[in-house]
Amino acid sequence: MASLLNRHIRLTRTLHIDLKAQAFLLFAIVAVVLYAVFFSTTPAVHDFFHEIRHSMMIIPCH
Repeated sequence: MASLLNRHIRLTRTLHIDLKAQAFLLFAIVAVVLYAVFFSTTPAVHDFFHEIRHSMMIIPCH
């Protein structure tokens, strides 16, 4: 178990993501969150962010 853990730690330390990939991942995460807040019609998500949608006055809610 310890050798597997050490191997995993060694591989993780050598893993580097370039700046373009980091920027893309950040943009993708922000896009998914904004979609969930403003455009999702899933009842649980819609009800939780209902007031925010109305306060923006640019996203049609109903």
